[in-house]
Amino acid sequence: MSDDVSAVRASLENLLSSIQRADIPTYRQLVSETLTCFEPETQGNRVDGIEFHLFQTESQEIPRRFHLELVDPVIRVYGNAAYASYTLLVCRDDGGAVTTTAMNETRVFAKEQGDWKMVHFHRSRPDVEG
Repeated sequence: MSDDVSAVRASLENLLSSIQRADIPTYRQLVSETLTCFEPETQGNRVDGIEFHLFQTESQEIPRRFHLELVDPVIRVYGNAAYASYTLLVCRDDGGAVTTTAMNETRVFAKEQGDWKMVHFHRSRPDVEG
């Protein structure tokens, strides 16, 4: 694994963990102010900037314990740009009931002053037959 791929993966893992812990300072360090995204919470609309996500993150209930699992991650680096594509499994223990959710995610990063920052992401629920 190249140094850049390792650095993008580390940024990704820190970002995902900061979201679960509602760690706003770390989130701000890892995300561009000009972030764009599509996700279920945006009701099919593209949202620009980080304010929407800061509100969501600050408002969430912080789990007592959690485990994040990246399933089949693919990380590609192209100069100062990179993307990560994977399925994210999140197991949360909210004090008795453990829940697991799955999301298909693609996150785009740009290298800014030597650090990898997320500049765009797309999240969707996988089609799972039950």
